[in-house]
Amino acid sequence: MNSKIKGIIVGVVVMVCLGATLLLLKLTDPAKNTDSSSQKDNTSSIADELLEDENVYPLTEIDKNSVSKITFVNEHGELVIERTEKAPSADGTAVWQLTNLDGVRQNKTFVNACVNICSGLKGREIVEENASDLSKYGLSEPKARITISSDNGPDRIFNIGIEIAQGGYYYLCEEGSNTVYTVLQQNVNYFMQSELYFTNSVLVDTPSDSAWPTIDRLTIKREDIDYDMVFVTVPEDEIPIGMSSNQAMIKPVYQFLNITASADVTHGIWGLTASEAVLLHPTDEDKEKYGLKEPFAKVILDTDSDDYTLSIGNPVYALDDNGEETTTVSGYYCFLNAKDTDCIYIIPATECVWATVVPGDIILGMMTNNLFVDLDTITLQTTDKTVSVDVYAHEDENPDDSIDDEVFEVKIDGKTVETELFQDWYVYWLECPTDETYFTPLTGEEELYLTVTIKLENGKEQIVKFYTSTNRRLIAELDGSVGYIIPTSYADTLMENIQRVVDGESMITTY
Repeated sequence: MNSKIKGIIVGVVVMVCLGATLLLLKLTDPAKNTDSSSQKDNTSSIADELLEDENVYPLTEIDKNSVSKITFVNEHGELVIERTEKAPSADGTAVWQLTNLDGVRQNKTFVNACVNICSGLKGREIVEENASDLSKYGLSEPKARITISSDNGPDRIFNIGIEIAQGGYYYLCEEGSNTVYTVLQQNVNYFMQSELYFTNSVLVDTPSDSAWPTIDRLTIKREDIDYDMVFVTVPEDEIPIGMSSNQAMIKPVYQFLNITASADVTHGIWGLTASEAVLLHPTDEDKEKYGLKEPFAKVILDTDSDDYTLSIGNPVYALDDNGEETTTVSGYYCFLNAKDTDCIYIIPATECVWATVVPGDIILGMMTNNLFVDLDTITLQTTDKTVSVDVYAHEDENPDDSIDDEVFEVKIDGKTVETELFQDWYVYWLECPTDETYFTPLTGEEELYLTVTIKLENGKEQIVKFYTSTNRRLIAELDGSVGYIIPTSYADTLMENIQRVVDGESMITTY
């Protein structure tokens, strides 16, 4: 086929599908992996930086891998870190976990930091030796009590008192000793937290570039709309040439997705990151309190490897400078049915895109996406007129290396017309305005204004019907599914332009 025809084949489709590279950048965004369970353990360097000081007093000098258990008690209760795997070799690293977080993903960086700190705990300076009154340092009723168990000696117990007046340090002493030290706040902050502090903010790891699961079906159900949004991965042999996206919406209307605009919707479960963990192991009563028993929205994702269901409950509102709630939604209470996520989380509104997305945000701005070279016939029918278009492909009688071996002939009502002029008309059809989506079922009272029937060479057929609405607008129905509102003037110009093709006149591009 010649170069202009070849351009028509993919020109419009490619223009609306640009941005695949941006999707790859989005789907590999390292910012969404900050707390991944697979992240590299860099806690040794963190602890070294915190403890590095010439004027320090070593309180523990324990080989990190020999630490078997750390128990700390504070106002939130008792938390226990246990070694679950010994170091595989002399230069290897053991594995620890917080037992309080059974069934919930935990932040391994924080857990390992606790082990590093306890294996090399240091006092910043001695405040008082042989202190007779530990209560003035808050050590008679400590803020936290840390018990360190190891393979190579008896348990070591340390108490953390109040913060010193200048800030940045706390008082500390070892059980059975009256020597009071100061210790960096960063070194003891972990031991004054609840188990929620140690949860992993990343709910589902982001796969590697070569291991992305295939989306079999994604369904979004919402209380504020009367239809479900359903997405699937389209088989490769059904994807039009030049189409960048391989995902399509199939309900409430069939349409391929804008690959950049839809990325967070279709792939947002992977790397989903919470701003806060609220409640571990919630009961039905707990879920009802946070709007999760009958959620505002539900996201059901089925893949070829794992399935996920995200329930989106009550909104969380941003606070003003006085601590009062505003009307701005900053996040949502959520619960994810997945491995090790038995917890109610707050997901930021910017991450929880399923709570607000509508089809028009993410589908391609095209009524149909059939390629010119795939056309067999097109029929346009109004109440008083029918126009029949036939498209024929022939072998080029004078092929050369620079031109493809097919040429096209177009006939309208049996009359041969200029192919390039009809291609201009077809571009006008592909650019049918789809800015306003519409999914309210027809009442039966609407009048049929225009029917466009497209038959392809492979035998498939697509029927688009336009029904009268109000204010000089038409309701577009694609293969039986209502999808868009368009101006009546567009349909009128479409019919006028097909006559202009017959008359050999250029297209009207406005309506």
